[in-house]
Amino acid sequence: MSNTDVYLDDDDSLQWDTRYKRNVWVYVLIYGLLGGVAGVTLYTLVSYLDIIAPKVVTGLNMYSAIGQLIVAILLLYVHKVGYKKILLFTPIITVLSMVVTIMSDNTAIVAVAYILITAGVSLYDFMYPLMYTSYVPRKKRTFMMSVVMCVNLIMQAVVSFFGGKIVVWIFSIKQKISYTAASALSADYSKMNHTQLHNYIIGYKTVITIAVVLMVLAFFSAFLLKEKRTDYIETKAEKEENSAKNALDFKVLAKKDVILWLVFLGLTQIGILLVVPYFPIYLNEFLHIQRGTVSTIISLQTIAMVIGYMFAPWLEKKMGSVVSNAVTTILCIPMMLMIAKGNIFGGAIVIVIGVILFIRSGLANAAMPIQQSLQMILVSKDMRPAFSSLMTIVNAVIGILVGLFTQNVLLKTSAGYATAYYITSVFYFLASVLLLIFFTKKYNRVMTKK
Repeated sequence: MSNTDVYLDDDDSLQWDTRYKRNVWVYVLIYGLLGGVAGVTLYTLVSYLDIIAPKVVTGLNMYSAIGQLIVAILLLYVHKVGYKKILLFTPIITVLSMVVTIMSDNTAIVAVAYILITAGVSLYDFMYPLMYTSYVPRKKRTFMMSVVMCVNLIMQAVVSFFGGKIVVWIFSIKQKISYTAASALSADYSKMNHTQLHNYIIGYKTVITIAVVLMVLAFFSAFLLKEKRTDYIETKAEKEENSAKNALDFKVLAKKDVILWLVFLGLTQIGILLVVPYFPIYLNEFLHIQRGTVSTIISLQTIAMVIGYMFAPWLEKKMGSVVSNAVTTILCIPMMLMIAKGNIFGGAIVIVIGVILFIRSGLANAAMPIQQSLQMILVSKDMRPAFSSLMTIVNAVIGILVGLFTQNVLLKTSAGYATAYYITSVFYFLASVLLLIFFTKKYNRVMTKK
């Protein structure tokens, strides 16, 4: 890909008018609500499924990957129907699926519901890079990416923090025991009797209901968007300008830089899928940290992600787009190795693991707003939905393979949860090296160049 193939919007031609700003801030609201939903689906829902449908949890990545394939299909329609219609359709399916998980414990039904929930929630992660690349001037783009991601994570932190505590609180009420006694029981649900487990599950269902309410609010918020066809489809002038570059076909997605970027994303995605979905299970069941404490640790690491996002504009300015991504990824490796050895910290395990996860989360996400903005300039406006779809398909394929690996090999024994952190460290290192070798020269300062 030559330098002329870097598709940067010109700040002088892209006026940040009232309608653009309105849509940008409406999505901040929507994505904030989705942060609350994610605070439930990423942590509380996983722990809930581990009780009612454990076979779904062991194949979590595989089911998530199928959800990603659904997202890939929906993204292809963004170019045809626009952002608003997609954002009105998705919440309906997601809400219905959440209700199904509350009402049924059938493994097959729950698996299908989880797939649709994953698709519904994940779609929002792909929408704001597309929208903001169209609506926000380049100089303000990394900042606004940081804002929308921070709001999302703050809501996720709040809901994650209270989610586990609400579960324990409802459990204590149903059992007519103190919160402290209920919290102690939550450290190992396998030791609960039938009545205790039933009441414990009611606590989880209550929190999932909160996610349903937040999703309904996101649905109604989407009506506030005011979009035009030119927001997601190139104008005649733009098509003529870019015709020599991409001919508006999918050949642009087979270029060297796009393929290498997909390899980079694939390597990091493998690492993420091996550890992130299993944080609450690893902490609760294998490090034996109480459920309420786990929710505190998870929420604190989410706050760390927010802090990391806030540093994104500074990192881009000081180190550049590519180097900042590579450096923060490499610095995560020592944290991963220490988490794998969590049992060695004895009585200090809660504090030490909490601090390590806090630092890891901050580092892992500090350059994420930069990454989201950078990858969108690899292709033109018309090709961005297709590119996002391709990234999603790659993630889905990787998710299926990782899911089969975790279900049939890695998580056959409890030791696999720790081994996952060692494997992730290797993939993080390879991803960082690839990024530094192939992208630094051309792209490191491309976002700050006029």
